[in-house]
Amino acid sequence: MTREQFLSELNAGARAMGVPLSDHAGDRMFVYFSELERWNRKINLVSRQQQDWMRVHFLDSLAALSLRLLGEGVRVVDLGAGAGFPGVPLKIAEDSIFLVMAEASGKKCAWLKHLTRALELSRAQVLEGRFEDQVTDGWGGSFDVVVSRAAAKPWKILDLARPFLRPGGRTLIYTTEALAKKGVGRVHPYKVPGSKVPSVIWEVEF
Repeated sequence: MTREQFLSELNAGARAMGVPLSDHAGDRMFVYFSELERWNRKINLVSRQQQDWMRVHFLDSLAALSLRLLGEGVRVVDLGAGAGFPGVPLKIAEDSIFLVMAEASGKKCAWLKHLTRALELSRAQVLEGRFEDQVTDGWGGSFDVVVSRAAAKPWKILDLARPFLRPGGRTLIYTTEALAKKGVGRVHPYKVPGSKVPSVIWEVEF
């Protein structure tokens, strides 16, 4: 995909979701896309069979902003950050976010550190190791919001998220309505342009 094609699709989709992007944010997204293509040949970051990265990863990640679930300057930890979704697109679109990417895989942490440098992200950090160890290393109770996307079953994410959050903090889990526990928290449906798969963000406050 050329830069022009990428930016055209990205901007059209983001506008449709109510998350217009600055030119600088668009440029950063394209660098992200290009680096992801290059690194994905070496380590398995995202499915090599799924070619629609724009809709499945980049635009989908913006749903928390589309739903107005994140405000300016919030402290966010992305649990199981993996390839960087949803945390990095959220940080690019709303640069005031303080983002920590927590990941157990050393190879994926190397990628996330490279990406942070390539995108020149300020107020962004990578934590490597077991989530339980990261809490005891001084990050417990440090965050306003935990985000997670496809890192584990939603109820497992809730257990892992709780120690990271300050009192009144929230967990935002990208999932399907079928996997969201009924009667706990709030379920926010959203639509990514061009997608036929129902998706929700499951919000639980602690």
